[in-house]
Amino acid sequence: MTTPTLNQGLDHIAIRAYDLDASAAFYTEGLGFRFVREWTLGGGATRVVFLDAGDDRLIELFDAGSTPPGGSPQPLDPAHRPTDAERGRVAALVHFAIRTDDVPALWDRALAAGARPFAGPMKITTDAPDPMSFQAAFVYGPNDEVIEFIDRQTGDGSRR
Repeated sequence: MTTPTLNQGLDHIAIRAYDLDASAAFYTEGLGFRFVREWTLGGGATRVVFLDAGDDRLIELFDAGSTPPGGSPQPLDPAHRPTDAERGRVAALVHFAIRTDDVPALWDRALAAGARPFAGPMKITTDAPDPMSFQAAFVYGPNDEVIEFIDRQTGDGSRR
């Protein structure tokens, strides 16, 4: 008898989209994600899309009218989007990161696909006994989600 692997890694991130079609296009055409499937789900999820970020890690997009499991029971109101400052004060999710080996190129591609800049490509070195250096950039996605592009390659070419 084999012991089950309880933690098999991150499966998906769910985002409610102000405009589901525009959001799906941003992630597929702009960032290179692959469309997996679309469905409806009883209990308030009127339209849902799975997009593969690579390695079977998914983004799940719910349309603005949905009240998805684990989310607010109220639909999004596209006419009353929060400001960046308001979102920053109440959002529990700080950002999610997409791994890349070319941060500036993915940053440019995201901006060309309609993302808003948050922080351009930069080198970051952690302050720790075993410092880690990496390159990163941040954008606001089509639903004001903050997306980080990260290359954690070290000076010797390995990744951390």
